Amino acid sequence: MLIKITFPIIILLFSTGIASAQYFESVEKEAERILLSLSDEHSVNPTDLTEMKKLLSPDKDENESGLTPTINQQNIDSLTNHLTEFESELKKISTDSAFVLFNEWYLHLQNIFYEYSKEKFFASDKTKIIFFSTSMSCYCTLKMSREQTADVLQFGRSNNDDYDYWIIDSYWHNELQIKYETLFAPSVIVLNSVNEKIFQIEYDEEMLSLLSDYFTKIKN
Repeated sequence: MLIKITFPIIILLFSTGIASAQYFESVEKEAERILLSLSDEHSVNPTDLTEMKKLLSPDKDENESGLTPTINQQNIDSLTNHLTEFESELKKISTDSAFVLFNEWYLHLQNIFYEYSKEKFFASDKTKIIFFSTSMSCYCTLKMSREQTADVLQFGRSNNDDYDYWIIDSYWHNELQIKYETLFAPSVIVLNSVNEKIFQIEYDEEMLSLLSDYFTKIKN
């Protein structure tokens, strides 16, 4: 009798987890694509923002909820409203300014899904890259953080079969910086398959070159 009761519950929990993963990953990948496009000085297609809103609020028959226990509709509404504000500003700003504002939205997305991403990220047995960005600092640091966020995303997407990557807003979430003794932003750390730090770069304009050189060296 116990098996008959618990088995459907296990199936339900598993299905919810799959839906949550599909929900967040589809939103995240599209957000990355838009951010990288803006970093290359391409303007945003309004259709892309419409599609992003659909991903954020799918029809119920497509995805019953898709949300994790720590993510509620109010969180998603805040992202949608933030995206609407960005869409409104887009009509009167340059591509550079759009990159700045959409980076803020991207960090908002990462903050909302922080706990979910953390659990998923550290469960992976791949080599991992964590980039500590920030949403609050001086102009030079914010500029470097934005540009290097795009660099890490491009590097991670180009090598997705080999590494997992994660962008963190260290202004709101700094416990991993403290744990791994990486107290500057922007900075990047590389973890091995068992989540031990094996490499780090702190506040360096040559971050992408240093990161690429490191991975080339360990491959050889």
